[in-house]
Amino acid sequence: MIRAEKNMKHRSSYLPISIGWVLKIGFAVAGFALWGWTFVAVVVGLYIGFKFLKGLLSCLLSLLILAAAITLLVTIIFLTF
Repeated sequence: MIRAEKNMKHRSSYLPISIGWVLKIGFAVAGFALWGWTFVAVVVGLYIGFKFLKGLLSCLLSLLILAAAITLLVTIIFLTF
């Protein structure tokens, strides 16, 4: 019964493209029409910059957590004896 209900999922829209994609394409066309290739360069730069910044912050957060864990372990080991 549950399997039959899962297989009967209804799509809310049968459009080949979502409204979000239409808006993104519209903004891209409008930006290019207004500012030209400078707009494209800025958008691509921001996209790559955010990807790079996200990876860098993820790495730094991981290193901070690792350093805190090591400090906590060293403190617990050497101060309890």
